[in-house]
Amino acid sequence: MDLMQHYEESPLKLEIASLIDVVFLLLIYFMVTASLIKKEADIGFMLPANVAVEDMQEIPVEVLIEITRDGTVQVEGMRFSYDDRELEDLVVQVAGLKEIAASQNSPFFVNVLPHADALHRRIIDVMDACAAAGVNSLTFSKSM
Repeated sequence: MDLMQHYEESPLKLEIASLIDVVFLLLIYFMVTASLIKKEADIGFMLPANVAVEDMQEIPVEVLIEITRDGTVQVEGMRFSYDDRELEDLVVQVAGLKEIAASQNSPFFVNVLPHADALHRRIIDVMDACAAAGVNSLTFSKSM
């Protein structure tokens, strides 16, 4: 019983030195692993800023006028027969497209695509209609 009395009489002591070492090791471990995790605030992104608007590029408005072998004139799905020598509806159509281009501050071009066997008389009729519509830029393309 002497041994038992000895244990009861001595106060219990807790050795803290080894616990402090363990706590420091755990602290170092968590500090090292926590820095490897990328936080949401660290993700790079750009916020919208006040940026000067670039000048709009001018896109030209081009009208293609086809003249077939038999003298039929085709523009934007409209057909004008050879019998219509004045081409008044063509003048109205081209003038309307020219006004649309002017409202958009875009250059306006008319491209005439005559068939290789089309009569020159009909080509001149189309040129006269373009002149009546106030067209300044008129070009010719070679038929396929």
